[in-house]
Amino acid sequence: MANILSGFTTIPFGVLVVIFIAYFQMPVNDALFAMLDSSAYILYGAGMILSWWFNRSRVFFITMLLALSQYALSGTAAADTGIAALPAVLYPVLCTLLPMNIFVFSLLKERGIFNTWGLGRFAIILFQVFYVAMAITANDSTMLSFFHKEFLAEDLSGITKIPQVALLAYAAAFLLLFIRQLKTRSRLDRTFAAVLVSTMLGLQWQAEPLALPVFFAAAGIMLIIAVIQDSYSMAYLDELTGLPARRALKEELMKLRGEYTIAMVDIDFFKKFNDTYGHDTGDDVLCLVATVLRKVTGGGKAFRYGGEEFTIVFPHTPLADALPHLEKLREAIEKTPYAYRGKRAHKTKKKATKKLFVTISIGAAERSEKHAETHEVIKAADTALYRAKKKGRNCVSK
Repeated sequence: MANILSGFTTIPFGVLVVIFIAYFQMPVNDALFAMLDSSAYILYGAGMILSWWFNRSRVFFITMLLALSQYALSGTAAADTGIAALPAVLYPVLCTLLPMNIFVFSLLKERGIFNTWGLGRFAIILFQVFYVAMAITANDSTMLSFFHKEFLAEDLSGITKIPQVALLAYAAAFLLLFIRQLKTRSRLDRTFAAVLVSTMLGLQWQAEPLALPVFFAAAGIMLIIAVIQDSYSMAYLDELTGLPARRALKEELMKLRGEYTIAMVDIDFFKKFNDTYGHDTGDDVLCLVATVLRKVTGGGKAFRYGGEEFTIVFPHTPLADALPHLEKLREAIEKTPYAYRGKRAHKTKKKATKKLFVTISIGAAERSEKHAETHEVIKAADTALYRAKKKGRNCVSK
């Protein structure tokens, strides 16, 4: 639980804290407002292009919502429409719709932007714009009354200008994202939660000139960082296990100098295990083994090599020093059970659960005069792995 909470408050909330502190140090003047306001829209444009390029439709549409909301509450929108009171009328509406939209769009799957799925999402936004525009044009207070509803007897106007229904929307959206984060541990979910907080701060201090461009732009920055991080993960991390993948291993090998040890790890009888219990269980076992490998001691770094094979690199470590850590790793995996839930029994209609255990074989080699290049060390480790399997598996060979 502590690891989840610490992950929940990493980069997105770090950005928010920095922006929050900087906000109170900024001098309020027209020149700074004009610069920040225009910069925010440039930022939104860059974020939308980046999210389109990397097919991150959730980020694309949430960034669009930020841009539309900031414009709607600006003096520019009031001047363009000729409705001087437009920001005041729209304020309770946007305070409520923005968190609801952020949460809803955060749930949608990445199915593209300029296609049938994307058009449907554009339609969701346009419908809301049309509804609000009709209500304002017709001066129909009934259509807008929902956004002014009060659920608490206490008057909160002395604490916040955000309407009670909007506070409820923000609280519900943040709570649901937090619960979802506990299950998925998703970087994007952490970002969306931080975006909720940032936009709420902007709306809370909306009467102050710099609040909207500063805190809405901060939300845009968080989304851009999330896209970059997500793209990095796709390129360098294995999607199934979360371990660094072959590309990351290749770059790690290029950095090696001096003495080092490389170990090749293979799950014993994995094909038979897959055929017996199914590929889904096989995937679960790969993740289980990866979780243990991630905790390798002695300065080792674990990578997913491919299939049921993994690689562990020990920089600046001779083979003799790495072997005890590899043996410790082998024993840890041997003792770590996987809870397999089989088919439902006919009488009880409950899934039978039993513990399954897997073992690994490890082959290790170090850089030497005979094996001077990294590919030669890997080949030597592969040969050692073959020897470990010939010995009967579930052992470490050098």
